[in-house]
Amino acid sequence: MIAPPTMLIVGVIGGLGAAATYGAFHYAEKLGPKLTIGDLRPAAPWEGLPLPVFFYRKPELIEELRRR
Repeated sequence: MIAPPTMLIVGVIGGLGAAATYGAFHYAEKLGPKLTIGDLRPAAPWEGLPLPVFFYRKPELIEELRRR
């Protein structure tokens, strides 16, 4: 049998993980249509830092992320 404190710890951590996953999924659904797979590739060295391309090509998404 599992001890009650262990069950509490697993429940709290599992609940936080589930809530974070749900929030990330909901947020990604909102941004999903605005991003393409090409926007997620790393930028070339001459474009800037190796961040996803949308940082350089879609500044409106960065502004939206800052507002949230």
